Amino acid sequence: MVIALLLRVALALPQMPAVPPAVIDSAVAEAAGIWAPYRVAIEDAGSCIHADDDCRVLTVVPVVVSPGAARPAGAPGWRGALGQIRFGPDGEPENAVTVFITDIEQFIAGAPIFGAFLSMRAPALRNQLFGRVLGRVLAHEIGHYVLRTPRHDADGLMRPLQLAVDLMSPSRHRFTLTAADAARVGGSPMTGRCRD
Repeated sequence: MVIALLLRVALALPQMPAVPPAVIDSAVAEAAGIWAPYRVAIEDAGSCIHADDDCRVLTVVPVVVSPGAARPAGAPGWRGALGQIRFGPDGEPENAVTVFITDIEQFIAGAPIFGAFLSMRAPALRNQLFGRVLGRVLAHEIGHYVLRTPRHDADGLMRPLQLAVDLMSPSRHRFTLTAADAARVGGSPMTGRCRD
């Protein structure tokens, strides 16, 4: 008999005055949507209130100023990481994900979309895209945690560099796991087979 494994990862998100709550909610929902096909539940840490819950809590550490934020204005392309997770000497990932909020904001503001710069668009659209990009950055870092490896793939969610058009697209088709990584999580979303 095959038993479905549902891994629960809860994100402990501190108050971020520069980030509206709707953006945070959108980011958690985006990360959850990316991981749902692999039977990994991403939720707010407030959902893991019982001591007997098998819920792994990741603390999200927002960094407002980072080395990437100091790049020259107008510099082409993007050179810095938008998030990170550290691995200990034992090779295990730490239970904290760092996101570079200012870098994500600058990344979004400088990305052309629909023929104009996003900074010229309505605040509601900026917030929607901010939540989407933040959620996808979180989903990538959660991938390192769930897969227990710092390595990257040539394609999909675990690529080291994502294009702005992919990070902002309504489609999640560029944010899937490779077949090998899906098997490591516990099963392919296509077959529904999971480890017991």
